[in-house]
Amino acid sequence: MTTADIFIIGTGYYAEVMIGDLASTATGRLRVAIGGRNEERLQWLAEAGRARAAIFGRPVTFEVVKVDFTSSSGVAESLDAIRPRVVVHSASLQSPWKVDREDSQWSRLVAEGGFGLTLALHSVLPRRTAAAIRQVDSGISFVNTCYPDGVNQVLRAAGLPITTGVGNVGIFSAVIAGMLEPEQRASVRVLAHHQHLVQWRKSGNERSGPPVRAWIGDDEIADVDERTRHVVLPYRDLNVISGASAVPVLLALAGFGDIRAHVPGPGGLPGGYPVQVAEGQVSLDLPEGLSRDEAILWNRGFENADGVSISETGRVTYSEPARKALAAYSRVLSEGFDVAEVENAATALGQLRDKLGG
Repeated sequence: MTTADIFIIGTGYYAEVMIGDLASTATGRLRVAIGGRNEERLQWLAEAGRARAAIFGRPVTFEVVKVDFTSSSGVAESLDAIRPRVVVHSASLQSPWKVDREDSQWSRLVAEGGFGLTLALHSVLPRRTAAAIRQVDSGISFVNTCYPDGVNQVLRAAGLPITTGVGNVGIFSAVIAGMLEPEQRASVRVLAHHQHLVQWRKSGNERSGPPVRAWIGDDEIADVDERTRHVVLPYRDLNVISGASAVPVLLALAGFGDIRAHVPGPGGLPGGYPVQVAEGQVSLDLPEGLSRDEAILWNRGFENADGVSISETGRVTYSEPARKALAAYSRVLSEGFDVAEVENAATALGQLRDKLGG
C-alpha cells in the first residue's frame, strides 16, 4: 500500500469493531491500513475486513503495515510510507478490561483511586504516535481511542497534535437516541464524561454523581436519569457501540461527508461533547444556552471522581483518593507528573503494576 485514507494502529477488540463497521458502511472508495506488531492478528483483521466489504458490496480495501511502537521515529516510518489522511490510535500499555474487574491487587488499587490513576500507561503510545504525526505531516487528523477524556489533554498540554477522541460519550448519545423515535434521533445532543462509564456499569440504584445531560435539539431532557437507569453497560462488549460510534467520525475526517456526532476530548478538551465534523475539523455543537466554558467546566467536575486532572501548564495531579492509594506504595508516584515526563511516569507505574500482579 502506498497511500491510505485511514490508518488504524492497534489490533484489539476496539480496532476489530471499527474495521468491521468501516467495511460494511463506507459508501465510497476507501483505503484502510491496519498497523501493529502481531502479524497473524494483522492478517486476520485485514482478511475479515475484505470479506465483510465483499459481503456488503462496499468498495473498501484493507492492507497491513508493521508498526514499531518503541519510538515515535518508528511510527513515523510507517506514516511516511502510506501518508494517511486519518490516523486512529487504538493501542495502549494498559488494557481497560484488566482493571475492570477487581481480581488483582493492581485492579483493586485502580478501583480505589479511580481509572485516571492509569493515565500515564494510556498516554505513552498515543503520545509517540502524535509526535510521529508532527514529524511527518501536521495536516493528518489524529484520533485517539485510549482514555481520550484524559489522554487527549496530555497531548494538548504537550503541544502535540490531537483532533479528537472517539467512544465514551458516543455510547451515551447512541443509547439515548435509540430510545427515541427515528425522526428525533439526529437532533440529540449529549454531554458526558468518562466517569459516566464507571457509573453505567453499575445498576441504576447504585450510581452516584450527576447523570449525563441530554437535549433534543435545544430542549434539555429533564428525566434523562430515569430514562437510562435500566441500562447497565456490559464488560468489554460495550465496544459494539463504542467502536461503531467512531466510524462516522473517521469517514467524515477522511472526506466522506460532514456529520454531527459525539466525541470525547475534541482538540484536547476534558470530557465528551456534541460536535460537528466537517472538512477535517471538529467543532463543538452545543445546544442553545450552553456556552463552551460552561460545558468544559461541567466536564471538569467529574475529574476528581475519575482520579486525575491535567492543568493547562501540563501538570498531572491525582485526586486525594488516588494520591492516598498510590502513596501506600510510592510517595513519588503519588505526586503526579508533568506531561513531558509521561514515559518515565508510565515506566514507574508499570513496575508497580507488575509488583501488584496486574
